[in-house]
Amino acid sequence: MIAEKILLINDEPDILRTLRRNLISRGYDVSIALDSEETQLMISQTQYDLYILNLDFSTLDMDGLGICRQVRAVTMAPIIVLSAVGSEKMKIDALDLGADDYLVMPFGMGEFLARVRSALRRWSTFRENKLPEDHLITSSDLLIDSDSRQVSVSGNEIHLTPTEYDLLHYLAKNEGKVITHRILLQSVWGPEYGDEREYLRVFISQLRRKIEKDSLHPKHILTEPGVGYRFA
Repeated sequence: MIAEKILLINDEPDILRTLRRNLISRGYDVSIALDSEETQLMISQTQYDLYILNLDFSTLDMDGLGICRQVRAVTMAPIIVLSAVGSEKMKIDALDLGADDYLVMPFGMGEFLARVRSALRRWSTFRENKLPEDHLITSSDLLIDSDSRQVSVSGNEIHLTPTEYDLLHYLAKNEGKVITHRILLQSVWGPEYGDEREYLRVFISQLRRKIEKDSLHPKHILTEPGVGYRFA
C-alpha cells in the first residue's frame, strides 16, 4: 500500500518536529516546506494528498493566508490550517481562500490525527468516486452527476472543490429534508465535527454564488434559521 503524502508548511521547528514524528509513526509520507517559495517548488514537483499549513510563521514575515490561496490555486487536495488565532474572522478568511479545516492551537494530538484521517478519507472518496447513490440528480436548471462528480447549471459546468461537491450532493440526495448543522458537518467532514457552524456558513455561501441565479435569494439551498439547511 502506497503511503499517503502530506506536506507540512511552516518555519517553527518544534511544531514541525512534533507533527512530523506523529504523522510518520502512523505510516504517512511527510515532507516539509519552510516558506512560500519552497511550497511553490514542492507542489510543482509532487502531488500531495494533504496540506497542513501553520499560519503562525515565527522567523519569517510570511503571509500564511496567501500560501493557502497559492496551494488551492493548483490542487483540489484538502488543506488543514493551524493557528493560535481562534477568531471567527480568521477562520472564515482561511475557509474562503480554500482551506477545508481550521484547528486552533494548542490542540490534542488525538484530535489532530482524527482531522487528518477525516480529510484524507474525503479526498480518497473524491478521487475514487465511491458513491453508490443514483447516477443523476436534477433540480430545475441544476444537474449533479455522481459518476463524474460534475455539476452543471443550465448546461454550464460549475467548478466545485471536493468539499463543496460533497456538501451539495449530501443536501441534494436528501431533497426536502431539513438537515441540522451537526448532521451536515458530521456527514460531510466526519464524525469528529459538529460545532463548526462557521464552516457551513462559508461553504454554503460559496455554493450559492456558484449554483444560484441570485445568491441572496436562493432557490436550491434554503436556510432553516437556527436549525440547518434544506435542498428544495
